[in-house]
Amino acid sequence: MTLYLHETLDPVRAPGAHTRYLDELGHVVRTQGNAEGSAGGRCIAVWVPIFLTGQWPQIVSFWEMPGGWDGFAEHFDTHPELFHPPLERWYGERSGGFDRVLVGSDYSPTLDEITERGLRAPVVLQETVRLRPGSAPDYVGALGEVKTRLADRPDVDVLGAYSVAFRNAGEVLVLWAFPDVAALVRTRSAPEQYPELQEWAKVSAGLELANTGVVLRPTGWSALR
Repeated sequence: MTLYLHETLDPVRAPGAHTRYLDELGHVVRTQGNAEGSAGGRCIAVWVPIFLTGQWPQIVSFWEMPGGWDGFAEHFDTHPELFHPPLERWYGERSGGFDRVLVGSDYSPTLDEITERGLRAPVVLQETVRLRPGSAPDYVGALGEVKTRLADRPDVDVLGAYSVAFRNAGEVLVLWAFPDVAALVRTRSAPEQYPELQEWAKVSAGLELANTGVVLRPTGWSALR
């Protein structure tokens, strides 16, 4: 079972802060893999929302956590400090954030699979989905069937679906991949061209309690760029 760390970060509201943060983070990822004292993840992507589709400025980072649940436990049992050291390093460029631990579905690619298969996601629609407690496995399974039906389409894919840990199986995060914004827009402006998505919309409407989407673009150094 592969675990992931999903971070929504709030840059300091000051000129250049978000750019400095991304530049330094990119340097850390390329040269160190991750900042000392962090959860030891491997960076899959760092995204920035397209500003008309969500809160801004904001940065979203996505990491694969090594060792599954055993690795998660080992890391935090061997790092008992209340505030991990990298916080001090980054306070000049960010004011806070919100984290999720994600449990990947069997069709959500690991970083190695992304690299080996050359997967790309220049534009991502991220959906945070609230469900009835206990229903996340059924939702993720049904979405996997949609991914199978979309296999021959070059313009839309289910990049991955993840159950959010510590939510009583009542929250899922979904990543949809598109080659460009135009492809994403067509799923809204010409839905009849996407019968697979129309069918899924009917199914998901009976399962979801809430759905919040935001459109993201990756940094140039992200694996999914």
